[in-house]
Amino acid sequence: MRTNECHRSIALALVAATALLMSVVLVAPASAQQSTRSVDVSIFARGATGAEKIELRIDNRTVASFTLGTKLREYTYRSTAAINNRSLSVHFVNDAPVGSADRAATIDRVHVNDVQFQTEAPSVEISGAWVGGSCAKAGRHQAESLRCNGYAKYSIGTTGQLRVAPAPVSAPKHPRAAFPKAGNNGKHGCIAPCRTVGFQDLDGQTNFVLENVIITNPGGPCLSVREATNVTIRNVTLRNCGTNPDGTINQRKIINIIGSKNIVLANSLLTNNASAAHTNHDLIHIRNSTDVKLYNNEIRNVASRANGSRNDGGNRAILITGNLTKNLIIDRNDFFSPGRNAVQISNARRIEGIRITRNRIEGRASRDSDFEDMINFFSTTGTKASPILVRGNYLRNGGPSGSGTAIILGDGRGKLGTGYITVAKNVIVDPGHVGINVAGGFNFVVKNNTIYGGADVGRWTATGMTINHFRYTPACRDHAIYGNRVYFKNQFPQHRSPGNEGTNHLWNPKTCTNNVRIHSNTFGDRSLSYKVWDLPN
Repeated sequence: MRTNECHRSIALALVAATALLMSVVLVAPASAQQSTRSVDVSIFARGATGAEKIELRIDNRTVASFTLGTKLREYTYRSTAAINNRSLSVHFVNDAPVGSADRAATIDRVHVNDVQFQTEAPSVEISGAWVGGSCAKAGRHQAESLRCNGYAKYSIGTTGQLRVAPAPVSAPKHPRAAFPKAGNNGKHGCIAPCRTVGFQDLDGQTNFVLENVIITNPGGPCLSVREATNVTIRNVTLRNCGTNPDGTINQRKIINIIGSKNIVLANSLLTNNASAAHTNHDLIHIRNSTDVKLYNNEIRNVASRANGSRNDGGNRAILITGNLTKNLIIDRNDFFSPGRNAVQISNARRIEGIRITRNRIEGRASRDSDFEDMINFFSTTGTKASPILVRGNYLRNGGPSGSGTAIILGDGRGKLGTGYITVAKNVIVDPGHVGINVAGGFNFVVKNNTIYGGADVGRWTATGMTINHFRYTPACRDHAIYGNRVYFKNQFPQHRSPGNEGTNHLWNPKTCTNNVRIHSNTFGDRSLSYKVWDLPN
């Protein structure tokens, strides 16, 4: 009995010690969190000679000073006190000739808690700009270069509130069946109150959050994220970018993510960007970037047709290029009328960690529709250890292209071609000409997909699945195609299944013969209908 009591005493002591330790551990994050309350001010500036000095002043009191380099860079200050509705200004203080040069400071913009203020905006008071051949007195000069001692004064309103460092972005689930209306701020886009801003230059940014703004820039791009690290863009509405008033485009890339790492674009609405007056326009271009996540965004109305032609290069919602692109996730996004291609990966070799999952892609199913291919891989390969994954997507209403598909594998020329891609558990309804097209390439796995086509959507439906080595593609080899269910009506006599004048579930002329395994599929599954779109997958 005494031995048991001793054991019980030791156990109780251990419990008490554990509880004490837990109480200590639980207190630490709260105190650490309090220390993150601050107002962050960033000045993006450069000098003409590299000797220019600027001062950041709040209510005309200098709180920080910097010496500028000759390249545009960010200079930061953190305030532990709120600066709401106070005067914030940046002063150039050491104008002087340096040999044959003259000191001058360019103040490109100021960010206060991630809200951007462009120096050349009409609301900014400028002193020291060069106007009419002399140094100008204070006024609304809409300039950003100070050639004389002077300042730029910004009206920051209520943006200078204390804040806690932003929490990581989550990817909330949303219903698949009911497509949300554009501007539904509860799901995608800016959450009020919102500010409307122009082009956002996030090049070189580190640990930066852009949120709750409406971005528009007719005639030009809207976002540039080059050589940036740890940048989050969320709850943003991006519209009317890249289109001039006359309908022409002078900017082919609306959002550039290039050479960057740890980039998130989430919970945003991207709508009505660019027009049909130009080809090879891309809403989002990702090149040679790693750890990029695009999720829970709504992408609408990316125009693609140019001069009435559907075979013109086209415009794409998302284009991924570059052999250095790694760990890219495109997940739970809604695409509606997203251009010629919703997602295209082009000329990217041996890329790893690529996931296109749980997205919904819809066209208009009409003769003026935009689609060629919903998801296209052109001269692109994953690796044996990390195949590109296309899984759990819902794709609907392609056409009227006579060569378009929901998912095309093997497209591209050259010796390497396209390879190491897995396409699994996707639901495809009325995709256009072809559901899934294996056009060549190597090491594809196409499994457990559901494909339904109804000929009543237009005279462009042909084949549920195609397995054919097209002449312009490298060898077609080492594919596994199994567990797929297909029922596909068509309008083309030359593409109808033997003995069945109204359907063509599979077109396989047996030109892919090198270790191509096709088994356990149900071609002609009469249980399929339009209703598969509303069923869980």
